[in-house]
Amino acid sequence: MRELLDTPTQRRLHILEQLNEVSNWISSNELAKSNNASLRTINNDVSYLKENWYPHLLIETSKKNGVRLQTQPSSHIEVVYRYVLKNSEAFRLIESVFFDTTLSIEKWGEKLFISESSLYRITGDVSKSLKKYGLTLEKKPCRVIGKDEFFVRFFYTNYFFEAYQINEWPFPSDKKKTIQFVKDIVEYFNEEVSEKDLLLISYLLCISLTRQSQEFFIEGYDKNIFTKEMYHSLNRNANDLANIAKDYGLLINDQLIYDLMFSLYYHLINWHSEEEYLHVTKEIKHLMKNIRNVFDFTLTNQLSDKIENSMKHTYLKHTIYPYPNYIIFNKKFYNAIAIKKLFPTMALVIEQELIKLEKSTDFPWYTDYFYEVLCTIMIQWTDLPTLLENKKQKAKILVMSSLGYDHSDFLSKMIQKNFVNKAIIEAYTQSVIFIDDIPKEYFQSYDIIISTFDSEILPQDKLVVIDDIPSNSDWGTIRRAINNTHQLDEKVVTYLNNNYY
Repeated sequence: MRELLDTPTQRRLHILEQLNEVSNWISSNELAKSNNASLRTINNDVSYLKENWYPHLLIETSKKNGVRLQTQPSSHIEVVYRYVLKNSEAFRLIESVFFDTTLSIEKWGEKLFISESSLYRITGDVSKSLKKYGLTLEKKPCRVIGKDEFFVRFFYTNYFFEAYQINEWPFPSDKKKTIQFVKDIVEYFNEEVSEKDLLLISYLLCISLTRQSQEFFIEGYDKNIFTKEMYHSLNRNANDLANIAKDYGLLINDQLIYDLMFSLYYHLINWHSEEEYLHVTKEIKHLMKNIRNVFDFTLTNQLSDKIENSMKHTYLKHTIYPYPNYIIFNKKFYNAIAIKKLFPTMALVIEQELIKLEKSTDFPWYTDYFYEVLCTIMIQWTDLPTLLENKKQKAKILVMSSLGYDHSDFLSKMIQKNFVNKAIIEAYTQSVIFIDDIPKEYFQSYDIIISTFDSEILPQDKLVVIDDIPSNSDWGTIRRAINNTHQLDEKVVTYLNNNYY
């Protein structure tokens, strides 16, 4: 929904994202070209970012190098997106009409201090943007409705999750009581959910109660799909639920409970048939098996089931909410970009397997959900980074010093301490004064030669020359050399070449 932001804000966010993706400098000319803007406009935007979004972001500029982004240790670029959402007139309107559906659009213009000319432009833009989510903005009274009530509830769940920090709470019910009620539901089913999912479920509960208080209910679905356990999970703590519902002006009855069951449970169980369930389950299991086979990994049934269930929930939710799960900041996209940089081979395998799964299930696994599934697998399979690291061949390093063996041994131990899991390090024990006598074949068994001196006798394609006491720059050079050598073993590479490249 970035189209609801003014053009300068859209461009500035894009500039921030470009700067955030790299650790080095980007020239102003490059930013101008990629943003289809003049150099003067880019320079003005960078000045705006420096002045208005400090101290959350530190923007460095250099006539020679260009522009570079740094974030404070106590801050994050995500803070900027929240700031933008809360200060956008369009999104202020979208949030305001959620809580109060009684005012006309003209009254909202007065209340939000939006001029009449801006108001009609904004409402037109909001209406157009909401249509992409299956939603409509009515004006007398001003309220958001959907082709399906599910659309409204999931849209606003995503909105509030993106607009508010974890310590904020925009709803009338008590935060602790509401989240504890949701925790009790999760524990009742003996499930494990992340802090993020716990908050999302709590938001969905509050949004559902808000909509009920405005007389919007989920209709047109068969309530016989729910089990007695699902009903009991809400009704067993009726007093706690009643205390929460009271803050929304509601009383507990079957209509309220069944409506909450639709919000909280339907997207977890809404299979069209037993055949669909069996087919999708089989294909997802096949995907996980293929990933394990590529790297010869083992995976506990419990962990495999957890990942597979997450994917099945993604499938089921899409059937009732086939829209993006973000508003202006696709966090999963940026997390996935980072994962692809750190674990490119695993990302490639998951990508190719999702393409196959998309064909076999007629579902947009790769097209719409690649980033989400990649993040899910990497985060829930908690020891996967270690397993991938252990599958790599260790770089074999020879350390040589013009100061003698004691110094080469000292350097070896320093390097070993920093790269113990990535390299096998050996100190050169002979005199380097007579290096001319060393046959070229001697160096063939080493991937990297780290030396305090340069010599044409040493293989230049393997040589890394450092100071007697390695500088920060030297450590960066050593790290890059090791990472370039510390690659997957030959069996895995052969399998990948035969099946994915």
